[in-house]
Amino acid sequence: MTRRREFLTQLGSIATGISLTEGLTSAPQLSESEWDTSWIDSLRAAQFRVVFNASEISDGIAMDYAATFLDHFHEVHATRDPQTRPVIVFRRLGTVMAFNDVLWDRYALGADRKVNDPATKAPARRNIFWKAAEGSSEGAAATKIETLQKRGLISLVCSISIGSFSGRIAEQTKRNVEEVRAEVLANLVPGAIPVPSGIYGLIRAQNAGCAFMPGT
Repeated sequence: MTRRREFLTQLGSIATGISLTEGLTSAPQLSESEWDTSWIDSLRAAQFRVVFNASEISDGIAMDYAATFLDHFHEVHATRDPQTRPVIVFRRLGTVMAFNDVLWDRYALGADRKVNDPATKAPARRNIFWKAAEGSSEGAAATKIETLQKRGLISLVCSISIGSFSGRIAEQTKRNVEEVRAEVLANLVPGAIPVPSGIYGLIRAQNAGCAFMPGT
């Protein structure tokens, strides 16, 4: 009887250990939320995927990199755009590249971020990274967000950076920060998707099979 009780005790300990191990190793079930995560599913349809960390403006080099990725994979592997999917995460100082012309004009972002408009040579009053100026060459438009989105670019925007920007503007203009935040969210470039943080966007894109590249 003593040996039987010892055996049952050991068996119970083993079962408990297995149960705990299963709990630690099984993937967590992610619940639905108000965040748009459809972009994660869209990545699965592409054979080649990359995410760029646009944490600074750096003359919009992240878009140059995205265009190079699309063009060179086409050149070497004869891919079509749907087979190649770039993601750019606009975060920290690079977040304003995902703001539309309204915000760039209203808050003089060109002067604030030392970005000049090639068309006027003056501080930009429009988002020069969204689209090329009227009359620009086809080549000038190739590295703009609008053109790249037509080729499959996914544009993610850090909500923490949006909050920081909104707080600064609210303090400067003596306005309610939530009012400013709502204004910013309503004036992202078309197609831009807010994510909880830039870090979240970078990690989830890599979870979905994207290679990581600096965007600055």
